Amino acid sequence: MAYFELRTPRDMLEKAERELGRLQIEFTIDNIFNFFVTAYHIQDYVKETKKVPRHILDAFLADPDLKDCQALCNKGKHLRLKQHPEAVTDIVNGGFGGAAFGEVAFGEGDVLKLFYGGRAVEVRGLPDRIMEKWRQFLTEYGL
Repeated sequence: MAYFELRTPRDMLEKAERELGRLQIEFTIDNIFNFFVTAYHIQDYVKETKKVPRHILDAFLADPDLKDCQALCNKGKHLRLKQHPEAVTDIVNGGFGGAAFGEVAFGEGDVLKLFYGGRAVEVRGLPDRIMEKWRQFLTEYGL
C-alpha cells in the first residue's frame, strides 16, 4: 500500500480497527467521529470491488447497527441532516434525577445515546457490534 492510499475493503476495515482501538482507550468526540465515519465508508470500498451484488450489500447495510452507524457518521459530518433529521444524540446521566427510570443503570454516569428509528441505542456498545458484522461480511465475500 502506498503512503496515503486505502485501496481495498480490507484496508478500510484495518483502519476502522485502529480507530476502534483509539475509541476503546479514549471515548472522545474525535475518536467517535473517526470510528463511525471510517466504519460507514467501508461500504464504498466494497462497492468498488464489484464482487458483492448491490442487493446483498444493501440488505447488509439495512441491519439496525449499520443504520445507526450511518446516522452517527452523517450526524458528525453534516451540520444539518436532511435525509434523517430524526437522528438525535444526547448524553443521559445515570445519577439521581438524571435519566428516566430504567433508561440507564443508576450511578452509571454519563451515557451517550443515539435516538433513531424509534430506538435508543447506547453508542459505546455499538462499535464492537459493527466491527464484528463487517469482519464476517468481508470474510464471507473473500474481501
